[in-house]
Amino acid sequence: MRPKKAQRREWEALELDEMWTFVGRRRRKVWLWLAVERASRRVVAWVLGRRDAATARRLWQALPGRYRRHCWYFTDLFPAYVDVLPRWQHRRCPKGNGGTSIVEALNCSLRQRCGVLVRKSCSFSKSLAMHSARIKIVIDNHNTTLT
Repeated sequence: MRPKKAQRREWEALELDEMWTFVGRRRRKVWLWLAVERASRRVVAWVLGRRDAATARRLWQALPGRYRRHCWYFTDLFPAYVDVLPRWQHRRCPKGNGGTSIVEALNCSLRQRCGVLVRKSCSFSKSLAMHSARIKIVIDNHNTTLT
């Protein structure tokens, strides 16, 4: 018999968080959901939508397959993550705990780099498609500067 190859995979850690922005007018809130790899600080998935379990599911589906199998998920205490993420891989972290500090720092950086993410700004998108395009440019630029 041939011995099996040792397939020991390192478990990666993702931090997930959401931040609000608006399209058109301040009453029309849109939430940017991010999944950030803790080790590299790379954004591995993001979606725009409401602050609900359906959008959390869309973020889960946007994750590449390897992150759905061998990964720890660190989130805040928002209940939508509990409905979507596998229970034994999910780590809920209260504010100030440090479990989501990397994604929170990235939220601040994105708000500084992308005018449509600033809460009190004259720069805003009139359509969701343009909003998404502007955010994509900033996230892609962020990911390429890490390499």
